This record gives sequence, structure tokens and C-alpha cells, in this order.
Amino acid sequence: MPIPPESLDPNLVAEGWQSSPTTATTARPHRRRRRRLAGIAVVVAVSLGLFGISSLISGGNKASALTGHPEILREGCTWDKSGNYVQNCKVWSASQNKFVIVQIRASSGSDNGIYLLDGMRASEERSAWTTDVQAAKVYDGASDTTLVMPVGGASSFYTDWDAGAGDQNTTIKEETFLTDELPDYLAENFGVSKSNNAIIGLSMSGGPAVTLAERHPEQFKVVQAMSGYYQTDNPIGALGVFGSQTLVSNYTNGIVNMWGAPGSQRWTDNDPSKNVSKLKENGQTLIISSGNGFLTASEMAKLSQQDQISAMALEILSAFSTVLMQLQAAQTGASVISLPNYGGHTWENWGRGLADGKDHVLEALRSTPPVTDKVQLVSASGSPEPEGTAKATQAALVAAKASPTLNPEVLAATTEASESSAASSAESPTATAGAGSSEAPATSGDASDATAGTPGSTEVGTTVPAPPADTADTNAGASSATESQAPASSQESVAPSATTPTTTPAA
Repeated sequence: MPIPPESLDPNLVAEGWQSSPTTATTARPHRRRRRRLAGIAVVVAVSLGLFGISSLISGGNKASALTGHPEILREGCTWDKSGNYVQNCKVWSASQNKFVIVQIRASSGSDNGIYLLDGMRASEERSAWTTDVQAAKVYDGASDTTLVMPVGGASSFYTDWDAGAGDQNTTIKEETFLTDELPDYLAENFGVSKSNNAIIGLSMSGGPAVTLAERHPEQFKVVQAMSGYYQTDNPIGALGVFGSQTLVSNYTNGIVNMWGAPGSQRWTDNDPSKNVSKLKENGQTLIISSGNGFLTASEMAKLSQQDQISAMALEILSAFSTVLMQLQAAQTGASVISLPNYGGHTWENWGRGLADGKDHVLEALRSTPPVTDKVQLVSASGSPEPEGTAKATQAALVAAKASPTLNPEVLAATTEASESSAASSAESPTATAGAGSSEAPATSGDASDATAGTPGSTEVGTTVPAPPADTADTNAGASSATESQAPASSQESVAPSATTPTTTPAA
């Protein structure tokens, strides 16, 4: 035990030294430190408590995804050599057990997206919408929409196959990827809505784009189809599917492994012309076009004689199918916009169609409400149901009769109110038969003669690194006998640049 300083003999303290302060004096700074530590602990505890409460109130939701900002490269993505702020992103597909490259150009701030599907000869390296047509220049920054361009899918018809494809027994689940797996990735990394989208297809993907819109109205408000083939559930259509898959990808078993035997229910379910009434029911818009089969001078200059014959024949067949689809859609009362076009089965044709349909697609995205937000008492044409009040009351009455706890006097009063409302509706001069009374006629959009290589991009942001001199896209002017022969690796990272669209026929 230490000796109190007061008991020390001053004669025992050496000169120049001082005795230690009293015990009370020594303890004071320690108490101050303890108070400070206690205060800090209280602040930390309160902060953690507030954080926990805020997490409970917010429901534990993750922070919102980065929406827009095309100049910001997302994690795991690389800049595409086409420029225009297009990113190459690898998206995992659990249903196919592989990564799928998706080329994406972020919006300037909106949450809507446009899915662009490739053709029969789709490359596994890059989408033809970044090689043969510069979609990111047509839908530039001012369009304020995210472009979604999946890579690959040759001969797949962008559907879920019942069994494996070809000799390698390849698993193909394109519909699952496009409507289930990819939307989750886009929402998390680009802030793209799952219910505010358009889908665009051409040639092989023209019909499947319409089918995907018919089957998933909650995802796609509008569909644009160019040079497609829409009547597939018949012997001639099945023969066309078999021939094209065999010639392009050697999928000789596709005629059975894709949708089962021709004529089965799966073939009917995936025939866009036999389900076109769903577009009417869901208030969706169909934008459709084809060329006339007569090649332009520029198309003829870029194609060999054999490819010229192919481009003319394929587009004439498509034109016939398109006219028939227009008639079928019009009979259901669906909203159809028919765009005049010309030329053959080439990317020059589709680049022109993409530009001509742009304003219609954007307007449909802005003005069409999501299917999930529609009220049941509104007819498919958008007009109020004339007998909506009476029907609602009658439905409540039926439900009430099934309830053993309802007072009989209340039930009688409800019956009288229902009969009175029904009589009032019958006397109204505006009462009509309902959904079939307002058929939407087919209209033609004003086609601007703009090609895919039109005006430069106006995307925001300038933080993309300058492109090396040797990474320019040297294949801009190349032509081939395919829809989409993307020559370069998708891992090159460069800044925005312009590319002249090529003109190539499709199988």
C-alpha cells in the first residue's frame, strides 16, 4: 500500500524532486477519460439502434440501382469497340448453365428499356445491332432509354426448347433468360424497370418478339417486328423452321426438340398470328414492317449475285407473311402501326426500319400503362365498362350470399341497390356492347428516310477513356451472306465512335 504524501518526511525527498499529488488529484484525469469513453459508447449504441430501426422501417431493401449514367462502366463489364457507350456485360443464366454476353447502353436517366433481338445467324461474340446497325446511334442519348442487345441465339427462335439442340444437345432456354433472369440483372445494375419495356425483332426473331410480347405483357408494352415470319403452326411454316435451322446451325432435331412434334399445342402457343388477340386484350402496340423484295442500288452493290437472289426471295416471303399478319391483327382490333419500307432481306432495310419506328416505340412506352396497373372494370379498348357498377354490385351480392354472418335485411337492401343501378345503366344512352366496339385501325407511321448510321450520339458523360488508334471497328463496310457475322472480340474496351452500317442478307 503506497504511503500518503502527507506522511513523508520532507528531509527524505531529494532536492529537485517533488512528491506525487494526492490520490484525489491523480484520479481526476482517469475519471475524465472514463466519462469520455462512456459518452462515445452511448453515441455508438444510439447510432446502431437508429440504424436498426431504419432498416426495419425500410423493409431491409437494398439501395436502389444506378439508373442512367451511360458514361459509367458497370462492374464486370467492358466497353465495346463500337463506342456509343455500349458495354459488354456477362449475365449468368442458371437455366442454361452459362454466361450470356449482353451488350447494354444505359439510358440518360429513365427506367425504360428496349430489347433488340438478333437474326438467324446471330454471332456468339457481338450483337449485329452493334456491328451491322448502330442501334445506339439511332436511339441516341436524347431517346433516354436503355438498349439491351443479347448476344447469340442463332437458330433458337428465342424460345425455351423442350430438349437439347443439335449434336451437342445444347440447352436453349432463351425465353426464361429474357423474361426472368436478364430483367433481374438489368434492374440491379442499370435500374431498368421490369414493366416498362419494348422488344424489337427481325427476320427469325420477328415472330418470336411478337410471341414474347403476347406471353409477357407485364414486361413489354410495345413490340416492333421487321421482315418476320408469323404463321409457323402449319406444314409450310414447320418446313421453313426445319430448313433454316438445319442450314444455319445443323439443328436437324429442332423440328421436334424445340416445341415437340409439329401440330402440337406448343406449336400453337408459339405461333404469333394465332395469339395476336392477346395484344388487343392487354392494350399493347404492334409496329410491323417489311421490304418489297426489290433491292436498292446500294444493296445490289454490296451483295454477290447468289446473295441478291436470297435477299429478294426471303423478303418476298416475309412481305406475304407480314400482310397476312396485319390483316389478322386488324381483325382482333389490336393497335397496329404499319410502316412502309422497301428493299430486300438486309440490314440496310432493318436499320431504316429501326429509325422509322423509333418515335412510335418511344411514344408507346410513354403513353401505355403497365398491364398490372389496369383496372378490371375497363374494357380492352380503354373505355369504361358501361355496366361496371352493376357488375361489381352483383359480384359483391354473390359473395355476400355465401357468407353465413350477413344480416338478411342488409342483403335485401343490397339487392334493391343492385337492381336500381342496373336499370340506370340500361337507360344510359352511352351504354355499348363493350370491348368490341372500338376497333383500332391499322395506321402508317411517317417514315423518315433515316438509315442506321444517322446522326451522332448525344449521350451524356465524358469519362470514357480515349480509344487506342488500332481498335477502330474495321468491319463497318464489310458485307457477307449472313445476318450477323460479328468479327471482333467483345472484350475490347474503347470510347464511342461511329460505324457505317453494312448490308447483309439473312438466311
